Amino acid sequence: MIYLCLKRTRLIILTLTALFLFSCSSAPRTMLLEPELVNAEKQLSFDSDLKWSLSSQDQRIAHYLIEISTGDDVATLINEQKSSRLVIQQALNEAWLERDLSFTEESIYKIDIQLIKLLAEVEQSSFSHQVNSNIVIRIQLSSDQQKFNKTFKSHFYSKKPFTANNAKISEQLNTQLSQLLNEIVQDPELNSKLQQF
Repeated sequence: MIYLCLKRTRLIILTLTALFLFSCSSAPRTMLLEPELVNAEKQLSFDSDLKWSLSSQDQRIAHYLIEISTGDDVATLINEQKSSRLVIQQALNEAWLERDLSFTEESIYKIDIQLIKLLAEVEQSSFSHQVNSNIVIRIQLSSDQQKFNKTFKSHFYSKKPFTANNAKISEQLNTQLSQLLNEIVQDPELNSKLQQF
């Protein structure tokens, strides 16, 4: 009789453990940034002999994209699936190439993309949640004679009922990043410097 009770108890414990592990593993812990930029056909092309070299830096303190806190000292972190710095560099590189900006590996004309901040902070309470996301990207142009810096910022805030949805937060962060990168590509002051520096 005792043996039968122990066997059932062990079976219940194994089942509960399996369910617990399954519930933990089903929550995504990474997200992929996939910014979409406006088609370059609708924009003016560069007409310049300048050839630029392109580099990027990630100056963020933390490399996760979403931080969900529930009021206690524990937070759930959603990490980047691919380097955000490389995603941003590739998106801007492709957009500038479509507009006929010339690149080379070594040049005195340098574009440095600096990722300063990219984070959605989510505060979850019992019946609602709020999202506060910020993106800061600095573009630095330099040559032997001069330097130019411009910082681009984007802020998004929302407060909604119920529990935060990771998929919707990821979608919003992607939309926000897309809008900021489009702003960078279309910025008249930056484009003027890229055309003639």
